[in-house]
Amino acid sequence: MMKRLAGLSCFLLVPWCFAATVRLTPDGWLRSPDANGGAIVCLEGTNALPSQPTNWPALRNYFAEFKDGIAVRPGLTNAPGFFRLRVFDLGGTNGHSNFVAAYSTLTTIAGAGGATGAGVNKWQAAFENGPATSAQLSRPHIALGDDAGNIYIADKDAHGIRKVRANGTIVTVAGTSVAGDGPDAPTTATSVALNQPNGLWVEGDGTFYILDLGNFKVRKVSTNGIANTLIVDGGLVTGRGLWVGGGGTFAMYSSGTVLRYWTIGSGITDYVTGFSDLGNISQNGTYATDRGANLVYRIVNPGVRVVVAGNGTAGAGIDGALATACPLNQVRGVWEIPSGGLLLATDNGSQVWYLDTTQHMHLLLNGSSANSSHGGDGAYFYNPGTLQISKARQVTLDREGNMLITEHDAGYVRKIRFLPK
Repeated sequence: MMKRLAGLSCFLLVPWCFAATVRLTPDGWLRSPDANGGAIVCLEGTNALPSQPTNWPALRNYFAEFKDGIAVRPGLTNAPGFFRLRVFDLGGTNGHSNFVAAYSTLTTIAGAGGATGAGVNKWQAAFENGPATSAQLSRPHIALGDDAGNIYIADKDAHGIRKVRANGTIVTVAGTSVAGDGPDAPTTATSVALNQPNGLWVEGDGTFYILDLGNFKVRKVSTNGIANTLIVDGGLVTGRGLWVGGGGTFAMYSSGTVLRYWTIGSGITDYVTGFSDLGNISQNGTYATDRGANLVYRIVNPGVRVVVAGNGTAGAGIDGALATACPLNQVRGVWEIPSGGLLLATDNGSQVWYLDTTQHMHLLLNGSSANSSHGGDGAYFYNPGTLQISKARQVTLDREGNMLITEHDAGYVRKIRFLPK
């Protein structure tokens, strides 16, 4: 279908086996009601129609999250251009292959290795404002992104929160890089000492929250760089997962065997109990990993949980298995895919898994507990027969859909680009 608007020539096509309706709105949005939830949509564009219909450059991928379709804005100019949307269904037998095809290159975006072991602080002042891949991280736990493309890292054993800017440089944005217990009152975040920050939550505008494990606190850092303490929980133990909502008015976090919930008006309550040893929790507090039981739970209501992955054993995972029949060796990482399914990371298993919308497991990245299994930079990510990562502590998606994997012991943050190769 050809459309011309204000000097723009746009070719809009949604392939696959259905008749799609696609339109270009006067304000430059491409809208398709057929790109429903449970799919990935690829925006492709070119200045001249290619000789082969498959040779369209991919510009950006999107998760189709809603039942009423998707709207994307390709940033059109007055120069003639041709654009199309391709829809990749994540359901049924092609769901796994379509998900894999939506991602491409594996790279390291932060970390330079170095000494390993609990309690080893490798941070140096010389790393500030330098290349993030030249900075040594000290058992990082999680990496999350904001809307501007910055990546925030909980650098646990160096007692700081690092930010990797969009230009690839790294800077400390909270903590003094020396263990301590900074003030609770509003203070410049880089003057507030932290003690083993083990959890992190980042909002789109760059506001972030820290699970300051060694100090039994959750702290907020606003966009002006000022930190203040939200929660003091003297009973906090082995906290890892953190999710904060409502602009800091409520939060969920893990504490040993208990998933806790806090609101600004009511304080702390035990939301779900009876876990063996909690790992991370997903965005919205919908899923939680129990690394001690090798299980992943969906959190239904206060006091109610349902197993969605793992058979309770720490054996080798089974590619293609039903999720609840698949061993998960100390599963720690969990993240919801916006259009359906989960990403899971196993620590002792050193693997990243895709739980598809049909409740089956697929191995995405393979590794071992040896730091030497870190590899594969610059190559297509999907090679499950090759060791590429070590000790995966958490897996998340940044705001553009890129996959972020934290290699805890080795001290790296990896990225898989959300764009076809």
